[in-house]
Amino acid sequence: MIIHDKGIIKYQLKDFIVNEKINLSFFYNFYLRIIKTKNLLVNNLNNFLESGNFLNGNNNYFLLFILRKENTTIFNVLLRLSKIFKIPISDFLFLGEKDKYAITYQSLFLRLNPKNKEKIINAMLNNFDDNLRFESYNKDFILSFIGIVYNNLDSIKRVLLGNEFLITIRKIPTEFQNFLIKRLKILEANYLPNYYDIQRFGKRLINHLIGLALNNKMYYEASYLLLCIYSNNENFKVKSKRRKIKELLLDNKIDEVRNLRLPQYMDIEKVFLSILLKERNYKKAWKNFPYKFTTIFKDAYKSFIFNSKLNHFIKQSILNNSSDFISKKIQLNIPENEKDFINQNIINKINNKEVKEIFKNWDNFEFIFPKNLDLIIYDEKYENYRNYFIRPIIKEFSLSDDEVFENYKKLKLKFFLPKGSFATNLFYYLLN
Repeated sequence: MIIHDKGIIKYQLKDFIVNEKINLSFFYNFYLRIIKTKNLLVNNLNNFLESGNFLNGNNNYFLLFILRKENTTIFNVLLRLSKIFKIPISDFLFLGEKDKYAITYQSLFLRLNPKNKEKIINAMLNNFDDNLRFESYNKDFILSFIGIVYNNLDSIKRVLLGNEFLITIRKIPTEFQNFLIKRLKILEANYLPNYYDIQRFGKRLINHLIGLALNNKMYYEASYLLLCIYSNNENFKVKSKRRKIKELLLDNKIDEVRNLRLPQYMDIEKVFLSILLKERNYKKAWKNFPYKFTTIFKDAYKSFIFNSKLNHFIKQSILNNSSDFISKKIQLNIPENEKDFINQNIINKINNKEVKEIFKNWDNFEFIFPKNLDLIIYDEKYENYRNYFIRPIIKEFSLSDDEVFENYKKLKLKFFLPKGSFATNLFYYLLN
């Protein structure tokens, strides 16, 4: 649940639904074979796997699935699927993270290669039903097989168009509904700042610092951040485990971590610890950490820099003649002594002056929006890889009485955002 000044989002799972949109027609330029039965799957896979192209090292064959998940992360799903298929996580490809506390639908690709072909066939025969559908034991995800794709990796990454959202915002004050409708009308005709949202930085809001440490070869510091620092945003069980890991780490008793039963929320930490216990070296542990996990932190580092520059641009170029803006600040909830550790052992040791200046405010998560979106320069870009501003496509909305919160309104809103954009930016503008 996320509480804004004038409403609540994610009150319940069905209030936040995300549908990934991919350009399926793109595949017709290459190859997509839709398969609906186990017999067809086995026959087609055997034909592909015995073909000259595949045997000669052409690994451009992928299995295409649709993944429906709720109240779990894509990384937790991949960890479990890697055990079911008995293959490494690196064999999976997804086109974007989706919200944890939500109902989400997205594509998932599994790359075929000579090492995993028999394992994949056996896993699908033994675990999938006759409709080529697999449901997890706790029913938090369903994986549905679609077909076989012949394509190269770079081309597959280009099929993502964006995401369609169906959102219910609750507990909207009655006196605010006219302002809300007015802001929706403004959104329909204008652009919005394209911030990376806080989910990019993890529940503790320190993923960007782990990325900073890794980029500066501070492998012990990155490990300490990943394993030991807790946040008041985490539950008691997770905080107690982090305290215990810190105690063992500082006492050089890391072997005893084997005896700790870490909760599901700490799946990435489990993987890292298993590698650290094997390698006995922080640098080697990070070098052997799955690339998909390492990129979480390095992408968060880049995202923090982007947000900082976007904030600066908005203040200097848009709000220089206007003080009329909407602001949302997110508070960091980690212990003060850990903040001192970060400043003394990481920030103060950064050599790059520009990066150091940006990361002096590493705990500043502020999102600024001009109240008058007409002030935004539409074609402004940043380093050719991400637009400063994006255009939401509002498809439909309806305002009605909230059946959960008496005497309040609820808004049902359906909209589309291009790939890489965060829906929460829209809510920061609408509800604060």
